[in-house]
Amino acid sequence: MTPRARRRRRGRPVLVALLCLGAGLALAVAVAGAAPPDQPASGGAALGTPGWSPRRVPQPFVDAVGGTRLQRQLDAGLGAGGGCFQVTTAAGPVAGRNEDAPTVGASTQKLLTGAAALAVLGPETTLRTRVLATGDPGDGTVDRLVLVGGGDPLLSTAPFRAFLATDPKTAGTPSTALEGLADLVAAKGIRTVRALSVVDDRYDDERYNPAWSPTYRTDGQIGPVGALTVNRGFTRASPPVAADDPAVLAGTEFARLLRERGVAVGGAVQRGRVPDGAREVAALDSAPVAQLVAEVIRSSDNLASETLVKEMGARKGGAGTTAAGLGVATRALADLGVPMTGVTLIDGSGLARDNRVTCRALTAAVDLGARPGLEPLWAGMAVAGQTGTLADEMRGGPLDGRLRGKTGFLNGVSGLAGLVDVGRPLRFSLIATGSFGEAEALRIRARLAEAIGRFPEAPAVDALVPAPRAPTAAP
Repeated sequence: MTPRARRRRRGRPVLVALLCLGAGLALAVAVAGAAPPDQPASGGAALGTPGWSPRRVPQPFVDAVGGTRLQRQLDAGLGAGGGCFQVTTAAGPVAGRNEDAPTVGASTQKLLTGAAALAVLGPETTLRTRVLATGDPGDGTVDRLVLVGGGDPLLSTAPFRAFLATDPKTAGTPSTALEGLADLVAAKGIRTVRALSVVDDRYDDERYNPAWSPTYRTDGQIGPVGALTVNRGFTRASPPVAADDPAVLAGTEFARLLRERGVAVGGAVQRGRVPDGAREVAALDSAPVAQLVAEVIRSSDNLASETLVKEMGARKGGAGTTAAGLGVATRALADLGVPMTGVTLIDGSGLARDNRVTCRALTAAVDLGARPGLEPLWAGMAVAGQTGTLADEMRGGPLDGRLRGKTGFLNGVSGLAGLVDVGRPLRFSLIATGSFGEAEALRIRARLAEAIGRFPEAPAVDALVPAPRAPTAAP
């Protein structure tokens, strides 16, 4: 954009403000009639508010002036680095920069993944983990139990759930207790299992996206992706140690839980296929997709977001692969009205630096939370200073409890998209890019978010002048 075009663009809010002022004054004169402001109108009623009073200026004028101020503050806050922002009210945009520029969005991209999953899979859909048996378990003995994964990313054991509860970012995370599945098997009267095998062929066997940094395997960003995982694919939570095979880990944990319930399990856990004639003896459903999406957004669960992508592929794209799922997701987002020009999705989590989103697309995704069936996009947002990935951010500041959003961070990328309560909800998205680490990324988005939270930084129209006075009777 040329400097002249940029000046013209920045001058638009002022022009809008002047037009609104003119409209407001015209309305004031029409309401007051032709009488001068200090003279009684016909009928003898004195005007308590002069015709040129700011009280007669409509709210859009205040917003236009506030938008000009906000534009300056956000431009200064973003600085010379790259990035984008967009802030809108119900009446339309009030500030923006590079709204359509393809930008690395980091985990803010999970808003797009969540919206697509709700639309494609449905908010009430659950993902089922099953236990099958060969032979008749009536005498308490089965030749083989088969643990079959259905894509539930929140299967967990008690120690891992206790670990999540210690972190305010993941406290309250929904889970599917693997202990419950072991209870169901034991309740069938099964006491001896000669062999236990696992099946996770619902999705492909690509555990890590090739576009991800190799460090993600060791730093706990994400465990191995699969249709059968437990404890997010980690053999140890802190420090994190990822399993080589998430399905075998799930089977090993399941065997341990069975033994704790008096069921003898022979041999080592093996990979396999569903045997012919196997019958279901137990099943456990995940939380509904609505809760899965809310959890993905609140705690920025990378594994769950990648699993939802593969599930979309398995159900609607012909294969449980990332590529198939992203194709389904892209079409669903376009059908929802999200502008996809400039958006490139490499994964569902936003971990790949080759992903591209736009601030316009993110703001549109935020807006979707007002639609029936898509409410988890709002319900799942972290609350500044209180919950999720914002639990430790902006605490005690002016946005504590007032801002809800989805965060995003990669080295050199700081993102935030969501809602700010300024007496009415502002929708916003912002991404800053440059050369900075995590500490500076948090400061940047807090500074930009606080500027948005001050909008329109002007007294309400009713506070500009006293309310109209009742006319006093003539002596």
